[in-house]
Amino acid sequence: MNVLAASDNLPIFQNESGEKKEGTTMNQTVANLTDDLNSKAPMISLTISTLFSIMFLIGVIRMAYALVTKTGMVLKGSTGILIGVPIFVLTIRLFFIISFTTTESEIPQLVTDVMNLLIKSGFYAAIGMLFIGLLMKLFHKFLNHPEYGRWSKRLFIGSSSLIALTAIMPIVLRSI
Repeated sequence: MNVLAASDNLPIFQNESGEKKEGTTMNQTVANLTDDLNSKAPMISLTISTLFSIMFLIGVIRMAYALVTKTGMVLKGSTGILIGVPIFVLTIRLFFIISFTTTESEIPQLVTDVMNLLIKSGFYAAIGMLFIGLLMKLFHKFLNHPEYGRWSKRLFIGSSSLIALTAIMPIVLRSI
């Protein structure tokens, strides 16, 4: 049995009355579906943006409610919404920008650039933690409050561990 003869009996190649369609191929069908999806893309994008905006506004309203009634569970949920929605929107937009603009040969360079960004961000965050720890140590000396001493120790430990991890992890990841 010929493959083309078997495909003639499929419903996609027949019209409502069961007669064979003349002139519509699978490529034309895929092209029509793609054009239909591309024409609806702005409406889909607007709808998704509107839904995320509504979710953010619900988070703001819940946050106000939680602050007025001092409900911890609602405060925790609204904080999660207010932090999560912008991060999710940014992640989705970056994913589509990166996936549609990079080629296969640019992926190793992109990974290297992201790793360098994380290394530099880690070093800058460690320096910031060190300065804040020194400030807390100064407050501890002036005010003699034990909490400032504990916070400064924790910041010094966090800063040194972040520097160590930022320096060691790229070497470990490159060796894998």
